[in-house]
Amino acid sequence: SSGIEVNKACYDAFASMKKDRKYKFVIFKISDDFKEVVVDSTSLDDLKDKDGKVIPQKEDPFEEFVLRLPENSSRFAVFDYTKEPTVYNKLLFVSWAPDTASIKSKMLHASTKATFREGLNGIAVDIQATDSSEVTHDVVMEKLKPRI
Repeated sequence: SSGIEVNKACYDAFASMKKDRKYKFVIFKISDDFKEVVVDSTSLDDLKDKDGKVIPQKEDPFEEFVLRLPENSSRFAVFDYTKEPTVYNKLLFVSWAPDTASIKSKMLHASTKATFREGLNGIAVDIQATDSSEVTHDVVMEKLKPRI
């Protein structure tokens, strides 16, 4: 364990997502002072460009989610995956650690993952990704097949 705590707001956001379907996704990060895991953003937060203008969300919430995973920084995330026409909801846990993230970031991310993940009950699939090609509908469907 890294000694990094998980802020209660992370588990509260997960509970709201799981129980009340409040969010399609929640993205978490290790705080800038490396002391705790905090909520980075949710599907209800607007994404803004460098001038502060709101960027319209993509029609597909999964595409929006992948778009929000930063290029050079590690994240944890939970996505409420729904697929039509066979209606089902499955919660995905994504551990995002791009190759371009700093060594320290990746090490802290790896050593904090198990502790954080233990507190998230009801996850159907875990995805470890280092780039966006590892977080696609096809990858998710392949991992979900045995669970549908």
